[in-house]
Amino acid sequence: MTQRSAGLDVDSNRSWRHDNVGRMLLGGWGYFEAALMRKVHAAGFSMVRHVHFNVLRHLDFDGTRIVELAARAGITKGSMGQIVRECELLGLVKLQVDPRDGRAKVVSFDKLGMELMEVIRNAMIDVQNEMTEITGAEDMAVMLRALRLLRSRFTDDESVQAPRISVHR
Repeated sequence: MTQRSAGLDVDSNRSWRHDNVGRMLLGGWGYFEAALMRKVHAAGFSMVRHVHFNVLRHLDFDGTRIVELAARAGITKGSMGQIVRECELLGLVKLQVDPRDGRAKVVSFDKLGMELMEVIRNAMIDVQNEMTEITGAEDMAVMLRALRLLRSRFTDDESVQAPRISVHR
């Protein structure tokens, strides 16, 4: 059986491909997101799919324009619009005309979406506790400190911002 690392076959001749901080973060992220999704489904939100997190994780509680959601998620406005429509059909979000610009739409959580966000908040706490059981409290604290430092640099330094996807025709 082939050993895998975050979806990649482990190749002992090319360990740099699987033994690097990016791949390790990806593996940890995969565990976190899969465990979170299991808990969301177990709480009665089985209609939620991974793609919906592109809206849920980037949506401000007081509402966000679709174009801003797309930029935050690093996807096109059209793709975000499709995901928002799915979330709207599920009753998770609602669309309203932006009072500052009548041409734009603002997405905000609907009642069911707010209930889902509370489930997600509790699930995130549970998953982080599970990960702490695996790593130990001291190692988790060190990892969180390091990640917070990296996040502060990421958000403060525009030269290391996440890539934005743009489509040119």
